[in-house]
Amino acid sequence: MNWARLLAVWAAGTALGQEIVLEANKLHLGKSGQFEWESFKDIPVDAERLERRFEAKTNTSAHTLRIWQRDVKLIWPVMLNGRRIGTLTNAETPLECVLTVPAGALRNGENLLVIDAPSALDDTEVGPVILDSRPQQEVIGGATIQVNAGPLPCRLTLTRKDGTLQPLRAEPAGEVAVRTGVVYTRQGRATLHVPPGDYLLHAGRGFEWGLVTAQISLQPGDARELRLKLEREVDTRGWIAADSHIHTLTHSGHGDAKIEERMLTIAGEGIELAIATDHNHHADYAPSAASMGVAEHFTPVIGNEVTTKQGHFNAFPILPGTKPVDHTELDWSKLLPAIRATPGVQVITLNHPRDLHSGFIPLGGVQFNPKTGKHRQADTLKIDALEVVTSAAMQSDIHLLFRDWFALLNRGHRIAAVASSDTHDVNRFILGQGRTYVAAKDENPAKLDLDEIWRCYHEGRLLVSLGLMTTMKVNGRFGIGDTATGLADEVEVEIIVSGPAWTKADHVELLANGIRVREQKIEDTGKAGEKARITWKLPKPAHDVHLVAIATGPGVTGPFWEIPRPYQPASKTFTPRVIGATNPIWLDADGDGRFESAFAIAQRLVSRFGGDETRLQEVLTKQDEAVRVQAATLRPAAP
Repeated sequence: MNWARLLAVWAAGTALGQEIVLEANKLHLGKSGQFEWESFKDIPVDAERLERRFEAKTNTSAHTLRIWQRDVKLIWPVMLNGRRIGTLTNAETPLECVLTVPAGALRNGENLLVIDAPSALDDTEVGPVILDSRPQQEVIGGATIQVNAGPLPCRLTLTRKDGTLQPLRAEPAGEVAVRTGVVYTRQGRATLHVPPGDYLLHAGRGFEWGLVTAQISLQPGDARELRLKLEREVDTRGWIAADSHIHTLTHSGHGDAKIEERMLTIAGEGIELAIATDHNHHADYAPSAASMGVAEHFTPVIGNEVTTKQGHFNAFPILPGTKPVDHTELDWSKLLPAIRATPGVQVITLNHPRDLHSGFIPLGGVQFNPKTGKHRQADTLKIDALEVVTSAAMQSDIHLLFRDWFALLNRGHRIAAVASSDTHDVNRFILGQGRTYVAAKDENPAKLDLDEIWRCYHEGRLLVSLGLMTTMKVNGRFGIGDTATGLADEVEVEIIVSGPAWTKADHVELLANGIRVREQKIEDTGKAGEKARITWKLPKPAHDVHLVAIATGPGVTGPFWEIPRPYQPASKTFTPRVIGATNPIWLDADGDGRFESAFAIAQRLVSRFGGDETRLQEVLTKQDEAVRVQAATLRPAAP
């Protein structure tokens, strides 16, 4: 950012009586001697909170307070003369927060502005801070951009050249969802009202589509037109893009996305199966999708996030008019059967299973052994899917939940892996960023075959996606969810990694029973579509194993699709990554026509050789680590 130029402009505004610069510098607000992220470790704390005294006159009309900010996670109240006029915007992305100073909030003489700190640690940067005597409509105006990226719904992201999200107004009303620097449009068209300046405009439509970026410079009074053409970059034919964890302010009571705005974000991110999962509420998106004019772009499904103090479970589909289950029930042996008995329900997912809520972690503490896969409530863990990626609740280790999932699979649980967004917002957490691809007919996204989709969930014919898409075939004919039979002494595995030009892949690995058996670096120069096609040949395993392929790459850091920071970080180092993974292909290595889990194999071996520890050890040396771990939990202790 050209601070000298900005200060010159602000000084000119002050001279004209329009602006008062309350803080000209960028300040680090935090707690001395502590740091939230490694990136703040060597940045001195300027203050715990910002306080500025300044001279002004009583305002008889609304004024505007402009605050540049970055890395705001918690609530930072903004107080003027002891009166709360708003908060900083909850967003890690740099942006300018714009607040209205109501008439009469200023007084003659000395005034006090305070940006107050939350009680918990939240390293934040603020400044410059400017008080403008004009109302917001004038501050956010002075030039217009007519954008046409239609005819499909899409997302527009407007930043200054340094990446700061630019406050704006957008039209037509009723066809746009607007946040600082972001506009979702119903038909790819919008009129943006912005101050004069130099900008970058990004247009996109979610993971499957390319990103178009345009530079534009505006002088006072300018009215410019931008025509942009969006093109599909990822071939997802035969795969349906699903987000099975979606909230609205309207029905969940927090976040900022009203149900009408949510319809535009679903359509604008290219989601074809949208499952409503407001907290303990059955929401039907169909009427809102129709009224917003986007019903042709996706199939809505009524669902519910059954939010308890002992875990959060998504249930779908649900028949209209059905009463929600009792979310105060804590006993899974009663709760999960009640969810399953809800009219219409076909799928139950365990959400963000490593997150702490109400002092409880579903896959943490004494509940779960992440090595053996033994869960304290294993007999009642009757779920269909597990969120291994939740983009609004990321883990510091992007592989952590995959390891938990592998442990459950090895224990004998038949649970599919899914990805979702869990978004409550229009922009802070992007809808469909974490998404699941379902292997079903996708010709008409408004009329999907839901029975086919629920079968795919039960059979594990799903892909996990956060910026990449990974598919796999065994012996050229067995796909995701299949049991591969009739295996020869050698097994051929083909993996394809895909993504748009604006994401990259740098690594792919193949895991058998969760154990890495092959890996390879990927050289990705930003190619759109297929980024890698890899074939590996493996000796047939000594016993049944499940194969999963996982590709990863550097995280997206641009404001048009920025990968969020971990929700409850386990590390102060943040390294964003994208990921694409398959569900298993099950190898019937012993040719008996069925799949036997590592736990079942271990049970059989321990039963056979339990009395002969030497012989058991000899047999186990020929088995993989997953079987040995399971056997160790079952065999008698040595005398």
